[in-house]
Amino acid sequence: MASKERLDALLGQFVKAGIPGCGLSVSYRGRIVYTGYCGLADRENGIPIDEDTVYTVASCTKTLTATAAMKMYEEGKFLLDDPVYEYLPSFRSMSYQTFDPSGETIVKPVTKPITIRHLLSMTSGIPYMGRGSLTAREYLEKIGGMYTLPLRELAQKISEIPLQFDPGTHFHYGFSYDVLAAVMEEIAGKPYAEYLKEAVLEPLGMEHTAFVLTEEMQRHRAITYRMTADGPQRLERKSTPEEQERMKGGYGGGGLSSTLGDLVKLAGLWGNGGVWEGKRLLSRNTLDLMRKNQLSGQAYEDFRLMAEEAYPWYRGYSWGLAGRTCVSPEEAGSNGSVGEFGWCGATGPYILGDPGRQLGVAYTMQTSPVIGGFQDYAHPRIRNAVYALLDEWDEEIG
Repeated sequence: MASKERLDALLGQFVKAGIPGCGLSVSYRGRIVYTGYCGLADRENGIPIDEDTVYTVASCTKTLTATAAMKMYEEGKFLLDDPVYEYLPSFRSMSYQTFDPSGETIVKPVTKPITIRHLLSMTSGIPYMGRGSLTAREYLEKIGGMYTLPLRELAQKISEIPLQFDPGTHFHYGFSYDVLAAVMEEIAGKPYAEYLKEAVLEPLGMEHTAFVLTEEMQRHRAITYRMTADGPQRLERKSTPEEQERMKGGYGGGGLSSTLGDLVKLAGLWGNGGVWEGKRLLSRNTLDLMRKNQLSGQAYEDFRLMAEEAYPWYRGYSWGLAGRTCVSPEEAGSNGSVGEFGWCGATGPYILGDPGRQLGVAYTMQTSPVIGGFQDYAHPRIRNAVYALLDEWDEEIG
């Protein structure tokens, strides 16, 4: 089969280029048409990547959070433009901080409340911690590292710190999906991890996806490698019992581990119009809403500038309700579709859904950082190679 040979060769090309190991699975018209693996999950011990390999999926967690949120939306549990304070009262009286013309910090009350749409579209004014803005610096000081607080405490602390901007006026990637998870936890009346399992993981048969690894998953865990000029550098750190306990409740923006076989079920669900293995989880109309561009004006310019200056493989994209969404295949250098959507993770996983072409793609590797970790090399090549094979798969399927 030419398609298998071509995709096998592509994975081999990735490993030859320096990626320690990778896997790819493609769903088309509701069935798996390709799965392949190449390279090593653990270079030092010679352990190959295979169907049992477990990956840290990092921000691909957001794709599952968005799916769970839109299932809740379909059930009438919330409207997209509901203020977050209706569910988390501490977000009622928010402010944002900026500079006046002389460079002094000024704090202003928001002109509109943060809504669930703002959280899904990353226009809430909630960044990650860092040194890029006053808010990010305060997060670094008062929150600390990623997921050092339980979910509800994290959301509470975020509500106490002025936002980076007036909600809806800009785009900035950050903790929005974690606050969304706290909203969903409040609505569901149970820990977010429990709701996610009941609403999405169990219906899709994602049995090897979890915030806390079982012993079996731990045995098959892929090592994360930091890609450097001297070659891949092994990164390995065992979580403490306290961290394990915090992680049990789950987070909306990161923290999940999964296998390629599980991730392709999510991609397949998206590509197959909300149905996987005969079970409907979402409607096609909802999936079409999830992949519609949510950014305009300055918010769109923020995303475009981010792509131009830092992530050039996202030129031609914007942001929907579940991650990136393609708005210009020509600018993206893509042979795919307007509305192809999904997201990636800091350790290299990549999800693509295209209900219009009944296509779902899941790709896994375990590398960092985002810039310099081969995402710019692998992800667009995967996309282009898979779209080029749709005609062949049509002929095979009939």
